[in-house]
Amino acid sequence: MITEFYEYFLTKPISSCLMVSFIILFLGAIIGSFLNCLIYRLPRNISLIDPKRSLCPTCHHSLPWYENIPILSWLYLKGKCAHCYAPISFRYLLVEVITSFIYWLCWVKLGFPLTIVAWIFAPLLITATFIDLEHLLIPDQITLGGILLGAGSSLLFPEFLGTHAPWKALFYSLSSALTAYLLLWIILELGKKAFGKKRLCWKEPQTLELFKNNNKFFLKLGEESVALEELFPRTSDRIVAESTLCDIGEKEFSSQRLTLGLKEISISDQSWKLEQALPLHARITQITFPREAMGLGDVKFLSTIGAFLGMRGMLFSLFGGSIIGAVTGSLLVVITRGRLGRTLPFGPYLALGALLWVFFRQAIMNFL
Repeated sequence: MITEFYEYFLTKPISSCLMVSFIILFLGAIIGSFLNCLIYRLPRNISLIDPKRSLCPTCHHSLPWYENIPILSWLYLKGKCAHCYAPISFRYLLVEVITSFIYWLCWVKLGFPLTIVAWIFAPLLITATFIDLEHLLIPDQITLGGILLGAGSSLLFPEFLGTHAPWKALFYSLSSALTAYLLLWIILELGKKAFGKKRLCWKEPQTLELFKNNNKFFLKLGEESVALEELFPRTSDRIVAESTLCDIGEKEFSSQRLTLGLKEISISDQSWKLEQALPLHARITQITFPREAMGLGDVKFLSTIGAFLGMRGMLFSLFGGSIIGAVTGSLLVVITRGRLGRTLPFGPYLALGALLWVFFRQAIMNFL
């Protein structure tokens, strides 16, 4: 029935196609509105069903339906809360527009039944991208849940993996997910051994400060400030500094090693929760940062991509995303003159590589 519906509109006048395009664009915008909820709530461990309505992030005003119409409400309210007039992130509009456009593009380029799989896969890519950009993490709900959805889609729509046999498609899906995990995990471990730490040393002591702003902890070294969560690829990692003088709370220490974690800070045989250590000021001559090319979330995210796209699509997403990421990173370094100020996540580049494969698979295969 769905196939007949799809073929019906492909053979009808342009007015019918415009109507279906409008319906699909609006459907994509609605999905995008839900993705905004996921992007905000998942990394903050907020329930998806409580509160039931969307809220203003600043004053927590519950949005009535007419303030929550995808795309239109943000434009009408000019990006501000109708209750407290606080600015609402442009990201909300951007996600809805991108999702709407991608849904329409899937319908135009892929046809039935491949569109259905792409409509399941694309929201995972979009959600992971925007969470990774903001928080430098990709939640397990997206990656592990995505692997299950990819495997299920291969059974229902094996054509997406280039076969008509469901069990063969399932094998392609699961084997690609496993290969992706092992491949990127090996790269991650080798990268950690080769580039696992970054050490900075000075002859003259530099000022190091820890402060809190908008419920986030920031580390300031010289004139540059970075959110603390961006400096820790893993929660077990530590920043170690050699200090000539250190003030923690109301205590003063001299010539001590300072060890800073994501939750606490220690010096000598004493330790404090980060909140208790404020204000922290230190003069340091050396500092060692943990460093990784990517996190474990990227490893699981590539497995999700493998589950949906198979081996060739997964490999293209990895290497294509790496090339795009390298070029983008180099350009940003040149533009900012080496003062980028934050870590660039890898997830968005994997997602972009995956989308390129979805829409231009045949052209890419012909080129390669």
